[in-house]
Amino acid sequence: MSSSNLLLFSLALLIIPLFLKPNIAYASLEEANALLKWKESLEIPNNSLLSSWLPLPMKSSASVPCTSWFGVVCNIDWSIHRLNLCSSGLKGTLHQFPFSLLHNLTYFDLGMNNFFGPIPPEIRLLSKLVYLDFSENKFSGVIPSEIGNLHHLTIFYLDSNNISGSIPSSLSDLISLKVLYLDQNQLSGPIPIELENLKHLTDLALNTNQLSGSIPSSLELEVSH
Repeated sequence: MSSSNLLLFSLALLIIPLFLKPNIAYASLEEANALLKWKESLEIPNNSLLSSWLPLPMKSSASVPCTSWFGVVCNIDWSIHRLNLCSSGLKGTLHQFPFSLLHNLTYFDLGMNNFFGPIPPEIRLLSKLVYLDFSENKFSGVIPSEIGNLHHLTIFYLDSNNISGSIPSSLSDLISLKVLYLDQNQLSGPIPIELENLKHLTDLALNTNQLSGSIPSSLELEVSH
């Protein structure tokens, strides 16, 4: 490579990041501002750790929500991929949660709070989820069949809520699932025979519901009819 071409190549390496960084920053800020909007819809106790979720100026560093916001972890592209708000004393719904923007989320934990209302079908948009914990809340309504679209999900806790209706057969599409806790709800009807297709499932809890039907004998579970 000639010296002139080498110089041009070196300049390109310096210039390209200048074009990429604003796009990355914009994506991170868009996700953060969407979470702030959702936060406004919640009842939050005084001195909550979510007080670290502060409005961001337009020229703020994209790393701000990734380094200083409680429960938020970002990937190398500054996109939010972990949200852990377990035991934060939060009360509210998922109506304004930015499912469509947090498409890189792999870990989502709202366990042991006071969330209520239905689980929106838009949860299907979190297609990269590996871990989902909505346990020990007051969620009601049915288990949305769209959860079956979360093909990377390995752990799903929905125990100790007010979920009713039947267990959707679409849960059998969670081909990576290892742990499924649906106990202590108001589920009724037969246990879908399709659950036998969950070849990686090792831990299943269904007790304290009004379920009927047979279950795979090889699984660790407790069932209450």
